[in-house]
Amino acid sequence: MIFKKILLFVCFLTALSFSQSLTIYRKATDESSPLGTLSYSDWVKELPIKPKKVKKTYYVKNKKGKKVKKVKYETVTPKEPPRFIPVKCKFGSGYANRAELARFFERSKDISGTYSSKTGTAVLQKSPNNPGKFSLVILNGTETERAEFEVGNLELKEANGHSRFRFQEPDCRLDIDYFNRKITILQNGCDAYSTPNFKLGGEYDNYTEIIRRAETFHFPETKYTFKKFLWCPEGPDFCEKTKDENGKVEIVWSVNGEGLIERRSGDQIHTYRPYERMIPNRSDFYDGEKPIALKTKRTDMSSEWMLWLYYPKAERFKMVRIGTRNDAAYTEIYE
Repeated sequence: MIFKKILLFVCFLTALSFSQSLTIYRKATDESSPLGTLSYSDWVKELPIKPKKVKKTYYVKNKKGKKVKKVKYETVTPKEPPRFIPVKCKFGSGYANRAELARFFERSKDISGTYSSKTGTAVLQKSPNNPGKFSLVILNGTETERAEFEVGNLELKEANGHSRFRFQEPDCRLDIDYFNRKITILQNGCDAYSTPNFKLGGEYDNYTEIIRRAETFHFPETKYTFKKFLWCPEGPDFCEKTKDENGKVEIVWSVNGEGLIERRSGDQIHTYRPYERMIPNRSDFYDGEKPIALKTKRTDMSSEWMLWLYYPKAERFKMVRIGTRNDAAYTEIYE
């Protein structure tokens, strides 16, 4: 099957939580007259909350023994924090909703987001479980020719007000600099991830909030039959060529053009539903060919997640269990 049968997919980009804007009001008791709205790049300073005083009336006797009325103001501590608190910003002094202000401050400190150039995007995302570590996905080019790269656990380092990351492997080094909602990537080597017309490096200076990709998979149905396959129960270094006990194995890529993957042998059919397109690592290439990689879930087993890799030129498939180290993960190879 020739390589012209390429994967077509649509990404629906959905903005997630964390507000990028903050409304400033003239008064703490009137939400109908806002001063304006701040964006993520605007500054805002929280001001001290003025103490609340209440009027107290009491009587004392003067020198002549007469009762005289006196008034004084006492500071009281509110039972609950105020809903609106005073702030200062480019609009002057005003008031902001306390909860919204806290979310705004939290969001302004988070550098996670999608940074775009004219031809591509760099998605930087903070690790939810590992403080100081980030993942990075770079997509630059068109659907038919695109430089692609994905890496996790990048360590954040601060220098002169800039946030910096570095990725390095043989024949590839990326220096990533973040400053003022812009990402600059310097590329040295990394030809395996690039194309003749598109590289990973460049300036990605158009910021939007972090996104979630919901993908649909539409590509032609492709079938191959294999008498034998490589069975690797403890990783790709421990493989043996074997036959399925039910006979020949047929792999159907994108059943009815809807993206499902089926492994058929005799009366047994295992179906895998794709959930996400993955960016293959250079170690996944085969004779220089970059595969189509899909994260899938076996439909009849709740915890069976598999990475399927398809090499159209080589007419080859590879299935790897997700959740185990690559060098020890259960693997099946059809070629």
